[in-house]
Amino acid sequence: MSKSAALASAVLLVVVLCGVTLGQDESRRIGSIDFYGYAGLDLDRIKAALPVHVGDRFPGPLETIQRINEAVASVIGRTPTDVAPVCCDAQGNYMIYVGLPGASSKPTQLNRPANGDAAFPPQIIELYTQTMDASSAAVLKGNARDDNSKGYALSISDQSLRAKQLAARAYASAHEKLIRAVLDSSSDIKQRIVAAYLLGYTRQSSRQISYLVHASHDIDETVRNNATRALGVLAESSQKLAARIPASGFIEMLSSGSWTDRNKAGWVLTSLTKSRDPKLLAQLRSEALTPLIEMARWRNAGHAYSARILLARIAGVKEERAEQLANATDGEEVIKALGFQP
Repeated sequence: MSKSAALASAVLLVVVLCGVTLGQDESRRIGSIDFYGYAGLDLDRIKAALPVHVGDRFPGPLETIQRINEAVASVIGRTPTDVAPVCCDAQGNYMIYVGLPGASSKPTQLNRPANGDAAFPPQIIELYTQTMDASSAAVLKGNARDDNSKGYALSISDQSLRAKQLAARAYASAHEKLIRAVLDSSSDIKQRIVAAYLLGYTRQSSRQISYLVHASHDIDETVRNNATRALGVLAESSQKLAARIPASGFIEMLSSGSWTDRNKAGWVLTSLTKSRDPKLLAQLRSEALTPLIEMARWRNAGHAYSARILLARIAGVKEERAEQLANATDGEEVIKALGFQP
């Protein structure tokens, strides 16, 4: 795994954990506030109305979301599609991502609600909870580095987390049929969340990919997040596996109103475009250029990486130079250098 890919993978792990880490340490400050979905809206007016600012003490997740929702609604008459406080940047500060209901935000086609009762035993739900807690602790300690080469994530820096991931692998390898049944049919969101995570630890197969692709459009955001992350790990581990993952649904997700959808979809597409298939790059240019430019302007280089590398590949920039542009401090460098206009 390249250094930049490892960075992107480690930073993306924060998305899975944001629900766990929020509220654990409200003494932190706001390190950045970024936007997406704002095409056709007066972004400057929206920014000016915000009651929270970079450098302020982070007031806590619920208060932050409520205050930003009210401020945006006062300007455009509609609330944001998403307000996502994410912990944490390199300085230990929160990053806040605000989705806006502009022309570059489009609803993603989601699956119908399930109504089945397939379920895991309580100890497997507890294993998942403990794994997320261990992951959260690793992130907050700056110790969240994974090896994805086997097609599933294994921590290379935290032995407690690695042990739990290996336990997930052992269970998943022996209970694939149940995992698929829960993911496909359970009406219980928590059960599907766990199933999406565990399916990433089963044996690699066309069936595994098919179920994960379907779950990447679940009605629940965390199910989608876990399924898409599993696909990202698979795609990163092998170009043969990447070639079996259909790209269209993830291109659609680049325009989602949900930050986790955009974030994870970009990561999957980073691996799917390594071959630089001309048809795929043309589809990205045609269907997702404006969302990619919005994401490329995010100030956290790890979160902006996928959009920047995709833009560089769309433009035909050689990979070494594309990596330099993707890792630049300022996203404007890749946009201006390639002549893109929103």
